[in-house]
Amino acid sequence: MSDVLLIQPPLPPPMDAYVRDVVLCPPLGLGYIASILMADGFDVRIVDAAVENLALKDIQGIIERENPRLLGLSTATYTYKNALKIARASKEVDDSIFTVLGGPHVTFRADDALKEEAVDGVARGEAEYTVLDLVRALFRGGELSGIAGLSFKLPDGRRIHNVDRPLIRDLDSLPFPARESLPLNLYRIPGSIITSRGCPYNCIFCAAKALSGGVYRVRSPENVVAEVKGLLKIISPEFLFIADDTFTVFHDRTKRIAEGFKEIGLRWVCESRVNTVDREVINTLAESGCFSIQFGVESGSQKILDSIGKGITIEQVRKAVRWCLEAGIQPVCSFMVPHPEDTWETIGETERFMEELRRLGVQLFVSLTTPFPGTVLYENASELGLRFITDDTDNFNLASTVIETRNFTAEDIEEIFSRFVDISVATLPEALR
Repeated sequence: MSDVLLIQPPLPPPMDAYVRDVVLCPPLGLGYIASILMADGFDVRIVDAAVENLALKDIQGIIERENPRLLGLSTATYTYKNALKIARASKEVDDSIFTVLGGPHVTFRADDALKEEAVDGVARGEAEYTVLDLVRALFRGGELSGIAGLSFKLPDGRRIHNVDRPLIRDLDSLPFPARESLPLNLYRIPGSIITSRGCPYNCIFCAAKALSGGVYRVRSPENVVAEVKGLLKIISPEFLFIADDTFTVFHDRTKRIAEGFKEIGLRWVCESRVNTVDREVINTLAESGCFSIQFGVESGSQKILDSIGKGITIEQVRKAVRWCLEAGIQPVCSFMVPHPEDTWETIGETERFMEELRRLGVQLFVSLTTPFPGTVLYENASELGLRFITDDTDNFNLASTVIETRNFTAEDIEEIFSRFVDISVATLPEALR
């Protein structure tokens, strides 16, 4: 039995098998919540139904055996429906289980989530201390109305949205995620770490700025290296994945972390932006064991890059790629189509740029533009000329067409995506195809 049961819902098809077998990482967000609750004396279990490929009846059986006072469900847009199914299943087991949802989707759609009978609360934004205060209130007595960051329902059904919880400014104060509570042997990428939160940039397709208020916070190099050393005592991963939205914003910090990794003798990969690297930084990363960097490029048209608030130039992409190749780092560039102002002409520019990068030896990924709640794309969809053709959140998976634009029908978009996928697949190693 557990005081608190935290569940990562299963992924919907068709993304479930690919993500599970190729790119799935441990749910560090749940790991942070578990660590904080454990430090306060609560018994916590984490279940990752995605990596364990659990059916709903299996999850319901776990809920019945654990009999928690609180069930916490992490939700992305594409797992929202599965999260609701689990919430309903928990109420069938015991209607008194307090079911709380967290994650980016419900942070921006808390009121909609609370309309679901099986959902008792929503932990908006950074949920660690919101959930801690909630669990304390459930076990030790306290008013839910005083818990910052919590949305909940009164007995008469009225929905209450408490004040936002301030961002956690001192990330070094957080305990390391409870990795020992996760089945690390099942993950394709078990060695992942988050060294910063938030993003200082303004891409219209990303919710990171809305989630963080545009405030970018970082952990100290010493704290990051200490976590990695602890991780290596638990597992021996092939490589470490830095799961930050962008890792290389502050060069001095980046170099100090890299020096720490070099001393450990670790191979690692990260995600970055082409306007936050230079030749010196790239060389330092390569010398420390970094062997791949993914850059969000999104489009091969400067006009489109400007229209989506990306804040980069095509020439910056070329330079970053060249520096990586010269340093022995595999550059990976991700693209997204179609953007609101894309035309057949700008799509052609992007296609030619992808071909240029392919010839250089760059690995390419492509996804479909998907307006997630909290993004400018979603909140201003009509003004941007976007029309949703489905409201099924299972389809918000970056590989299914969910919108049409002023210039492209769904059939056009599927044709463009197919062409771009053909280019990208040819650049990838067999394991990623």
